[in-house]
Amino acid sequence: MDVDDLRVQSLRVSPPTRMRPDVVASLVRAGLPAPVHMLVPVRADAFATRRVIPHGWSYVQPWDDLARVEIECPANVFACPPEMALMQMARGLGVAKTALLVDQVLGTYRACRPEAIESYGQIEGVSIESCTDECGTATAYGLSPLTTIVRLSNYLDAMAGAPGARSVRRSLPLVADGLASPLEAQTYALAFCSRHMGSLGLPKPLVNHGVEVPIEARGCFGSAFIRPDFWWPEQRVALEVLGVRWHDGAQGITQTSMREKGYYAMGASCITITEREIRMLSSFEAAMAVLAKLLGVKLRPPTKAFEKMRGQLRTEVLDVRPAR
Repeated sequence: MDVDDLRVQSLRVSPPTRMRPDVVASLVRAGLPAPVHMLVPVRADAFATRRVIPHGWSYVQPWDDLARVEIECPANVFACPPEMALMQMARGLGVAKTALLVDQVLGTYRACRPEAIESYGQIEGVSIESCTDECGTATAYGLSPLTTIVRLSNYLDAMAGAPGARSVRRSLPLVADGLASPLEAQTYALAFCSRHMGSLGLPKPLVNHGVEVPIEARGCFGSAFIRPDFWWPEQRVALEVLGVRWHDGAQGITQTSMREKGYYAMGASCITITEREIRMLSSFEAAMAVLAKLLGVKLRPPTKAFEKMRGQLRTEVLDVRPAR
């Protein structure tokens, strides 16, 4: 049975008994970008199409979590909490891919399909960066976090038997609250998480944490407060990830240079790392060795077992082949 031939009644799916308006088309007309994600019984014989993607409903998930959406549609439409959505989306993904997905929900950016760009663009304060290759996706910046690690962890505890809960749980050691870009998420997973997962295991930083700027450095920053990408307050060390969006071009280069001078003026150290350096293993680990020295720690020499885990993590996080 094709899922387009199913009708939705309060999230219970059954074959249509009579001709009626197309539910999926109605949802799209109501403003939901295609493909529409639909909850169906776990054992329903439903298949994904270009217009709709079915997700299995588990009895473990509470009905009270669902909120009725009042839109003009010939079916009852409900919105689920972000924690439940993560569980549905994580099924079939690897640990690192799931972590990057979770980071978007915990952070202030989202990867969005072309159909959703218009919807995100209508949100006040949100900016869109279109993809320059053929992937067809874009990134929306300036969004509010949808949940926190604590709330997500508590939800997973309550939903321990539901499909997808274990997949999301396994990804939590690689995620952080408040990340603001895909590059920050990649850097965090590769540098500041457990070595057992292939990360470098450097001390965890504060992420996009507000720092008051002393008067003598405010001229460089142009503000009394800054939010370093990563900040270690005890060592007064900052790591700035230089993505093209914020740091490219004459203005971006000038602002980056002024920020580096500002850190010096406030008695702090700052190192920067670019997307190209992150993707090149030798450059990335050279930069992280400098960071480790500033933090007063040493990078442990890699073992063969670690090199294997590191290669697997980088492959999934960066979509690159492991370095030999």
